[in-house]
Amino acid sequence: MKREELREMGLTDEQVNNVMGMHSAEMNDLHSKVNTITGERDQYKNELDSNSSKLKDLQKNAKDNEALQGQLNDLQQQFKQSQDESAKKIASLKLNSAVDVAIAGSNARNGKAVRALLDMDKIKMGDDGNLTGLDDQLSSLQESDSYLFETQSQNTSNSTISGNPSGGNSDDDNRDAFRNALGLKSN
Repeated sequence: MKREELREMGLTDEQVNNVMGMHSAEMNDLHSKVNTITGERDQYKNELDSNSSKLKDLQKNAKDNEALQGQLNDLQQQFKQSQDESAKKIASLKLNSAVDVAIAGSNARNGKAVRALLDMDKIKMGDDGNLTGLDDQLSSLQESDSYLFETQSQNTSNSTISGNPSGGNSDDDNRDAFRNALGLKSN
């Protein structure tokens, strides 16, 4: 979807901006979901590969029970650590994706610049997927650094145009006014 195509359809610049904003928000949301799912998939794939190779090693070394039990305990601890790390990475990925979508929805001109000004330690994601601490920061940035955000164009349909509505020639009137101001006689 291109701006030129929308203008050719007869949409005004304000309507084009609104359509592009909604389209951008949708695309950012979908992109965020794809990134989250891809990250989760890669994380699980890495865990599976790692655990499979460790299991093969364990089977090779299963010669006596005592050594096997020690290795099994070690592997269980490593697996637990790996799960915890994966859960943290996935939570971080979800948080970052949700922040990116929220920034895009705030009409930011440059999402990276806005994100750099955010205090990410104060932003948390609840179990329901809602972000806390972001709206306040975005609002204060919109006030303090408004140049980072797109402003809604104001309706100028009530504007008036000044001038001579009769379309008459006012050159003679201007000449007479100048002559009178200089104290000269008018023709």
